[in-house]
Amino acid sequence: MKNKILILLSAVLLSALNIKAQTILPSAAAKISAEEFAAILESPEGDQYLILNTGPVNDIKNAVNIGAVEEKKNVKKLKKYLRNIPKDTPIVYYCGCCPFATCPNLLPAARLLEKMGFTNYRALDLPKSLKLDWVEKGYPMKHN
Repeated sequence: MKNKILILLSAVLLSALNIKAQTILPSAAAKISAEEFAAILESPEGDQYLILNTGPVNDIKNAVNIGAVEEKKNVKKLKKYLRNIPKDTPIVYYCGCCPFATCPNLLPAARLLEKMGFTNYRALDLPKSLKLDWVEKGYPMKHN
């Protein structure tokens, strides 16, 4: 009986660890701060970046609006958009719908970029939201 309980508990624990491993967000090396990226956008270097809005939020300056990539249709849209982009293009992707640590749109974007062989991409670190960490700080937005 003890062995059965131990096996059951082990299976539950391993399942929980597997779920956690699947939801790990980009590492610090794969992020860029809002302050740093806003400065880049205001410099000549900013034109080299492909900026992907992978959430349901407003567009920052020069962003391509893909839509929330937690939805499969938008993952397909992102994949189609990236098809002819050189793999070494500097890419910054963001959402900002909610806190960075719990955002449902960052991981699908990161997974697709990795799967497609991109080598120079980072997530825009918006700890609380696009509104608080970007807009309210006066960083550049796209004006329609």
